[in-house]
Amino acid sequence: MCVGSQSNFANLIMDNYALAYIASRMKQLGFKVYSFEPYLIVLNNNKLQYDIIGTNEYFYLVSKELPLGTEIMADNNFFQVWDYFTYMQVSGVQEFFGNIHISIPAGSNQQIFEFIRVIPDYSIV
Repeated sequence: MCVGSQSNFANLIMDNYALAYIASRMKQLGFKVYSFEPYLIVLNNNKLQYDIIGTNEYFYLVSKELPLGTEIMADNNFFQVWDYFTYMQVSGVQEFFGNIHISIPAGSNQQIFEFIRVIPDYSIV
């Protein structure tokens, strides 16, 4: 197996883990019905911050790489990226709820933040 294949295989495992983790979390939170979709944010040196008004929505960070010093603040979580982030693998999935503020340090290259946006059906609990 070549290195590229291992990387693709690891990404597939991580993606499957993220979806299983989300299903488990929704069950723990008491939601029987929910929808989800990818949610991408692009930040760069011209746009260092982004705000999400995510009332009653959950956002799961699934990005594999983020610049050092990145901060994500939400109603339920505060996450800072340090040099160990790329080694977190399975525990790299982070849950954010409600209003979310994302910032990257000045001098960062273009960065794509990959989230899975989950919208629970609050009418069926």
